[in-house]
Amino acid sequence: MESRECKIMIVEDEGLIAADLQGRLEHAGYTVPAIADSADEALRAIRETSPDLVLMDIRIKGDMDGIDVAEKVRREFDVPVVYLTAYEDRGTLERASRTQAFGYIKKPIASASLQGSIEMAISKHKHERYLREQRNWFSASFAAVPHAVVVTDGAGCVSYINPVAEELTGWKADNALNVPTTKVLQLFEQRDGRAVEDFVPVAMLQGQMTPLPAGIGLRDRSGRNYAVEGSIAPKFRDGRVDGTVIVFRDVTLTRFDEKLSRQDDKQGALVRMAEGIARRLDLELGVVAEESARLLDSLSFDSALRDTAETIEKAALEAFAVSGRLQAFARQPDMHIRQVRINDVLLRLEDAWKRLMPTFTLSPDPDPRPVQADPWQMTRVLVTVLLHARNSVKTGAAVELSVSRPEIDAMREWVRIRVEYTTRDEDAAALERAFEPSWSSDSEGLPLAYRRIREMGGLFTARMEQDHHIQFEIFLPQVQIEAAGATVPEPAQPAILLVEPNPEVRRVLHAHFARHGYLLLETESCEEALLLAHLYEGLIPLAIAHPAKGDWARADLAAKLSAIKPEIAVRLLAGYWEDCGAPGSPAWDATCRYLTKWDLLEWANRAIVNTRGVNAAD
Repeated sequence: MESRECKIMIVEDEGLIAADLQGRLEHAGYTVPAIADSADEALRAIRETSPDLVLMDIRIKGDMDGIDVAEKVRREFDVPVVYLTAYEDRGTLERASRTQAFGYIKKPIASASLQGSIEMAISKHKHERYLREQRNWFSASFAAVPHAVVVTDGAGCVSYINPVAEELTGWKADNALNVPTTKVLQLFEQRDGRAVEDFVPVAMLQGQMTPLPAGIGLRDRSGRNYAVEGSIAPKFRDGRVDGTVIVFRDVTLTRFDEKLSRQDDKQGALVRMAEGIARRLDLELGVVAEESARLLDSLSFDSALRDTAETIEKAALEAFAVSGRLQAFARQPDMHIRQVRINDVLLRLEDAWKRLMPTFTLSPDPDPRPVQADPWQMTRVLVTVLLHARNSVKTGAAVELSVSRPEIDAMREWVRIRVEYTTRDEDAAALERAFEPSWSSDSEGLPLAYRRIREMGGLFTARMEQDHHIQFEIFLPQVQIEAAGATVPEPAQPAILLVEPNPEVRRVLHAHFARHGYLLLETESCEEALLLAHLYEGLIPLAIAHPAKGDWARADLAAKLSAIKPEIAVRLLAGYWEDCGAPGSPAWDATCRYLTKWDLLEWANRAIVNTRGVNAAD
């Protein structure tokens, strides 16, 4: 708009000043349609002449001053106001600023200041009107769209955000306007948590719609994360790109379902493969192990063939360990599902875990809800996850366990258990394979934990976020209707605790003890055995411990177990033979023999009898 076309109205109660202003304005090419000296006269003239701008003296005649009139002008006429004032007191200026005036000119008025202020105010008002009209159009176009919509200007700042985007980002429209898009849309790579680069300039340069990067997440103002997908398109004005339109939607549940479906399909295929390989290995290796044992028995200790026979036996045992891991993975977990309150399980776990890791923190469910689960298997799962976390956590960092409702709306009736920590050496690729069986026994617990949760009807996920932050999440469906009265838990039966790193040995002994009515608590390490002993509510009359050579808790295992379970008898083995040294050692003689599963069962029978006798005497 050129200056000669602009109509400038003057509101000034000093006639000489008003006349001087009129002359200056007309000399500069402006039109002055009216001059008023009071509020009523000013409002009537504005209504009749529709000026492009009002020069408003703050001190005018009548009950209302210029600030009161300016507020009415802003609300009713959408005409920009520039104040004329000789007053600079703080209270007056604060009142004037609340009317969203477009400028201030201090008396006495310099001609250069007058024309510059007028042109700046008219330009600013024109731009704001354009933005307002755009927002109204955006609101009419996008308010009812089911997807989130964010419109940016050419500088990459938000000029519009619809209600769906408000909900997903946590930003209200009033707070988001003119804020950089990268601050409102905090996008990150879900694979490794890295922030996504600003894509608004790229979209404006390309000049065409492009999809948002695959595999991205959105972090809202409260820190909640969503998986999102969508597109960004340039926005044109007068044939030129002056911003973008970003459209996206929450696909968290969709990706969650897809990930679980892939994991379940993978688990099913691995179980079938494990069953087939283990069955074949079991048959072949059984012959090798039997023949190598016979060969060793027939050879003297100084025989030249003994090293070869021992190598064959070692290879057979290592292969047996692989077979055992496969069979342990394929074995159906024993489940006893009942109504459980997760907080009850966790509070027992908290005391035991803090003994091992002082930085451990627990946040129970603030709104406890019952779930359907096996409490003991649930305990085993949590011990597995926490041991994994403790072995992977960055030195000095905390391991946090919390229970709450999930953020995903479709899963609000589930209970979520989250274990999180900052990892020392894990990466996103390793987490993708966290629930797959490994040839080594280091990570076999997580695949079994996954199967236990799925057998309980739950879900189990693992992911890495920004700054190597790891989250394991377990979801269990809550019980909708609780049975009348409290659930009376069944008393825990006496159990035998087994520490054995070889899964094949654990498998054989599990089946053997189960056939004779015993519950066998199987563990890989002394540390896990101590945890389970602390958590198991029933009697443990006997611990059979054959820990690995490098197991740091082996030395004082018996003393620690006795402190937890006074009734326990501990058989600490250096191998499965009678306590007369290892074969080939000076203490070994012809009367020594290897132990069998029947010997271990006899130990259990005696321990049970002794425990019952002590209890009866008490």
